[in-house]
Amino acid sequence: MSLRRRLVGTAKRQLKQTLGPVVQRAMAPARAFLPPETWSLESRGGQGLFLEGVSLSQLAQEYGSPLHVVHLAALHRNADAFQAVPPGAAGGCEVYYSYKTNPVPGVLSALHARGVGAEVISAYELWLALKLGVAPERIVYNGPVKSDASIRESITRGIGLLAANHREELDVFSRHAAELGKRPRVAVRVTTMSGWTSQFGTPIAGGQAMAAYRQALASGNLDVVGLHAHRGELIRTEAELEGFVGAVLDFADELHRELGLDLEVLDLGGSLCTPTVEHIEQRDWRLNLTFQRDLPAPDFAAALSIERYVAKVVAQVEAHYAKKGRKRPRIFLEPGRAMTGNTQLLLGRVHALKDGGERTWAVLDMGINHAECVRNEYHQLFHVERPAAPAHRAYTVVGPICTPADTLYHAVRLPELKVGDTLAIMDAGAYFVPFGTSFSFPQPAIVGVEGGKVRRLRRAETHEDLITFDDLVPAAPARAAS
Repeated sequence: MSLRRRLVGTAKRQLKQTLGPVVQRAMAPARAFLPPETWSLESRGGQGLFLEGVSLSQLAQEYGSPLHVVHLAALHRNADAFQAVPPGAAGGCEVYYSYKTNPVPGVLSALHARGVGAEVISAYELWLALKLGVAPERIVYNGPVKSDASIRESITRGIGLLAANHREELDVFSRHAAELGKRPRVAVRVTTMSGWTSQFGTPIAGGQAMAAYRQALASGNLDVVGLHAHRGELIRTEAELEGFVGAVLDFADELHRELGLDLEVLDLGGSLCTPTVEHIEQRDWRLNLTFQRDLPAPDFAAALSIERYVAKVVAQVEAHYAKKGRKRPRIFLEPGRAMTGNTQLLLGRVHALKDGGERTWAVLDMGINHAECVRNEYHQLFHVERPAAPAHRAYTVVGPICTPADTLYHAVRLPELKVGDTLAIMDAGAYFVPFGTSFSFPQPAIVGVEGGKVRRLRRAETHEDLITFDDLVPAAPARAAS
């Protein structure tokens, strides 16, 4: 390395060391920490964090680390909140959980037991919903890739709603319907000017969505009962929700005016945020990476709650249809992260501590193969054994995979760590499990906690599981040198 490069590198390190404390003091975030009570966790002096009287540290010891922990009481509360009829409303919403968000059968069954239906996007998810005993009329089938076999099964079984992701799917639906002699209940997924507008749905702008409905009605084989829209981009504020719902209602009016179509179902999809999770802005990410400035915690009290979200949706839809003098449609919701995000946590252990001079690496037995979402979202991290101890040191928290990309937290302040300590990543109930990979390490077990009792929902993967589908060919013995 040249003298000039060494000097530049030394100057950069000295500059960061000098400016780091200044930046941290001058630009300290308004909220840098969310307390354990936010998730109904109890901090017991000298014993660590507990959930309904169950020690999280002991859970990791008994069931292994890493470990997913589902708080079933929180899951039940969210399900009930989504299905509650708001005060003064004529009715509530019908709720269909987004299977792709957390496709754990133990979680799904708990939701179905509370009356929640299934929103599926693939042949596998359709199969799973039926296997779990979900009534066909309580299933909504979305997604851009539906196999012919799954479409035929949906039509044969009479599922509640078959949604065309794009106009081209309507011909496929119509062909299978004609061959089976049945008229499936269908909707067309449309996109407004806000949220996702690319490969999902048919744009309202430019008349494409209207043309799709004309085509569906003209087929003669489809029972066109619904309108489906999913914002995609997260909804955190009342203004975002009101704008999205308003655009969908305007298009419903257009369908009534142009085609005489009175919708039975208005499906508003999902996209409601988890209040304690927020996307990390680029500026905050860079300050955290460069100067170890704390990432700002979400202002969860300002985000839309489930109760407020449902009340706003129902009020806006009912007021709109009352003003137009038309019958209020059934309102479908397809929550994912807002239903399960804050009902699950992920436990992992400190395997090693590595001194890197200007930073200390905490090497965990869990990484991006278990918690990919942490790389670009705020997720509160707790020291399980000593949550209330002073947190003065900033650690770089990394996982077990041999790549620099396996960094969960570039700089997070924690109580002094020791090898064997347990850490808890909160809000792990949305996309942690489905995005998990068996990259060099098996996937962890999943347990549920309810009423102070623990039950296993899924056993941990074994090494044998990872080669279940392989035909093993023993290596040929090495030939001796002649």
